[in-house]
Amino acid sequence: MAAKLIDDGLALLDHLAARVTASAVTGLGGGAAFATYKGYPIPKTSLSASLSCALVSTACFSMERLAFGVITRGAEQLSNDDNSDSSAIKSTTHSNNVVYASHALGGFFGGGIAGFLFQGHPFAGAFLLTPLMLCAGTMELKVEEYRTERLRQFVQDDNGRNS
Repeated sequence: MAAKLIDDGLALLDHLAARVTASAVTGLGGGAAFATYKGYPIPKTSLSASLSCALVSTACFSMERLAFGVITRGAEQLSNDDNSDSSAIKSTTHSNNVVYASHALGGFFGGGIAGFLFQGHPFAGAFLLTPLMLCAGTMELKVEEYRTERLRQFVQDDNGRNS
């Protein structure tokens, strides 16, 4: 039981770290471009933008993971344990809806936190970051779909060679 909790915690940390790192690198590039355009010192401006992006993404993706956990636990509680083929199809659609819902909630609550901390206006941050988080959810689903398709192709190619 404890090993599963540790594995789940490490998987959660890895999920967050990948997204925060990507956001920080994006902020680094955006900050360097902004500094070049405005004539500001490039290292200071790019590091500041990178840190800001990392803080905002930490707030949003932490809230997204929290919402994902709450939604999936609630869905497990409400669902009956039907293992038919039709429920497998429903679970795929349901998981897409869960991803979108968790990203929307993460953007709203994480954006509210970031908006309050940076500007003192939580709704401004929530309204700005909710669509961005929905775009991140769409990208996550597309990457997962691509990964699944490539794995299926590798398995088919491997089965063709072994036959």
